[in-house]
Amino acid sequence: MNKNNKHKASWRGRQKYNSNKRSGAGRDWKNPTKHSANRVCLREDQVGITEYVSDGEGFTGVVKSRFSDFHVNEIDQNGQVLILNDLSVPKPAVETFDEEKLAEARTKFAEVITAEIWDKLNDLAKMKAKDSTAQPIDILVTSLDKTNRGELHELLKQIYGTNLTSSTINQINNSIEERIIRVAKPKGNSRNQERTRWTFPGEYVHFLVYKENMETGEAASRLASRLGMHPSHVNYCGTKDKRAKTTQKFCIKRRSPSQILNAGINSMRIGNFSFSNDVLKLGDLKGNRFRIALRHVNGDEEIIQKALENLRDNGFINYFGLQRFGNNADIPTYEIGVALLKADYKTVAELILKPRANDLPFMDEVRKKWWTERDSAAAAAMFIPNEFIEKKLLNGLAKYGENDYSTALRGIPRNMLLLYPHAFQSLVFNRIASQRIKEFGLKLMAGDLVYRNKEEMDEDIVENNDTENSNENLEAVEGNDETKETVTKTEESIFKRKVKALTEEDIASGNHSLFDVVLPLPGHDITYPFNIVSSWYEDILAEYGLSSEKLRHKVKTFAMAGAYRKLLIRPTEFTWKFRKYSSPEETLIASDWERINGKAESIENGEEKGDLKALLLDFCLPPAVYATMLLRELLKTDTSAEQQATVESNEMSKARSSQQARESEDDVKIESNENNEPKIEKRKLEADENDVNEAELKEKRSKTS
Repeated sequence: MNKNNKHKASWRGRQKYNSNKRSGAGRDWKNPTKHSANRVCLREDQVGITEYVSDGEGFTGVVKSRFSDFHVNEIDQNGQVLILNDLSVPKPAVETFDEEKLAEARTKFAEVITAEIWDKLNDLAKMKAKDSTAQPIDILVTSLDKTNRGELHELLKQIYGTNLTSSTINQINNSIEERIIRVAKPKGNSRNQERTRWTFPGEYVHFLVYKENMETGEAASRLASRLGMHPSHVNYCGTKDKRAKTTQKFCIKRRSPSQILNAGINSMRIGNFSFSNDVLKLGDLKGNRFRIALRHVNGDEEIIQKALENLRDNGFINYFGLQRFGNNADIPTYEIGVALLKADYKTVAELILKPRANDLPFMDEVRKKWWTERDSAAAAAMFIPNEFIEKKLLNGLAKYGENDYSTALRGIPRNMLLLYPHAFQSLVFNRIASQRIKEFGLKLMAGDLVYRNKEEMDEDIVENNDTENSNENLEAVEGNDETKETVTKTEESIFKRKVKALTEEDIASGNHSLFDVVLPLPGHDITYPFNIVSSWYEDILAEYGLSSEKLRHKVKTFAMAGAYRKLLIRPTEFTWKFRKYSSPEETLIASDWERINGKAESIENGEEKGDLKALLLDFCLPPAVYATMLLRELLKTDTSAEQQATVESNEMSKARSSQQARESEDDVKIESNENNEPKIEKRKLEADENDVNEAELKEKRSKTS
């Protein structure tokens, strides 16, 4: 085989072998749409995303071809980008004790702990737990009251630390009740660490979690499960994309770093431990840093450069991205939100459980069974995991009755239910933002709203960020009406004072730009713009049978007070570069974990070769801003999964055609060379024969003369 052919054949073989091992396993890079064909996915225009800031040309580029093309690092409130780079595990502080006080305590308990018992305790402490001679030692303490017994436990703990454990036991001896303190070696699975005094410098352990292709909620649930606690006790500042490599801060109360580290799983790395007396809450961050690779970039580099500069200077519309609305066009989450806001609980339950196109196979069976039979217990029994919202709803219907929808919904965690009305608020915001840009462009209008404090960031749409209550169910949240009313009144005054309407004089002063303008998320306690935009809100709410006043729900959990959100966002620290690569599986961005393992240099500074081109982006955004909306402004195309799969399929087809054309050219050259070789040899032989004949002729002439 020709050397060139051999090389190409081996390259194709490696591609085939690795196709199931790449990030996003199971996707065939040669046919990326085969698993998503005929999917009924939401399009951007269906959730109000229609306009662009710039009229410039877009270009072709694939978003999230692999989940390793999308990296997110949280930015803390001090402006520090959080990077996993320290895997050390802090040890508890070693307590030092006053020898004089220890001597006094020994003297105090000399009647119950003799010198002989002290010797036995010292010997036991030196033994290994599995030593068969390491038998418990009983100390008779019937003469001591509860306070003194507690002091004795503390004395033993101070002297022997975690080498020995002590517990008080009641026993009957000759019909007489006795109390003893039993001192023993800790068992391998004992709760000894929990019994040990907490000596770390803070009640809460803060740490970074690096995860791959995993939702933040799933990471929190898995940590909680392995630590034996409720998921609501694992706190974090914000949720991150699933199909990505992300680093963010978590915190847990009174669990040692070693326990937390052991609770991690393969797709999760934990490190950068610190301690604080403050708990993390949703929104306790300044933003996120994104590093994104757009693959299969196709377009004139001058046009792309101009598009990047426009984005850097003019920003993008701060739409809520498609992730906010679910992944199915048949039943978008905002429709469930509308039913919930209208207290139509039957419709809420039916929309959650209704069969839909392209569902997960097992979920499709569950939905169809319930939809046709209305047997919630039987449908719930088909689930294995319990975290699905459908499972929780079915359990509620089975428990309280097939028609008691409102009570059944109370079994769903509050934060899950609130996703639905928040999705409706997001839809309204998107539609208003599009209409505002379409009709009035990028100019300021009298009556536009701006924050009174110009430095203030956007408010999170979640009105109650108390993570301790984030997973409480509806029934628990409804409990304290008096407290809720007080909170609502406080929020009213805060929201009303938060913004002001621009006047013509404000606009003429030049002190404001469209980047200062905020649009409300609709609610019963919000200030609307003092111009025509206000009527647009009324029209859209009426379209769904709602009004601002009706958002003051009779169930306070679902009462939407409202919030504000910036209309335009401009990325900060925005840089970019083009990158050549040869294989769709080639890693283009080094993750925190790859940097720790010394692989960053080869990824970032390795030889760039190949016919494929990528665009690497690096930028920072405020909290709750969607990077996909920045990419949409840049590419001037729909960012839905369906559209991106189509683009990738088309670009891969072009790449295959180009590769096949090059291979055909190589084959023609090889064939041409092979056909020419006999002719060359023939000419060479003829030349050699002529040389021989000429030599013979000269020799004959020489002899004749």
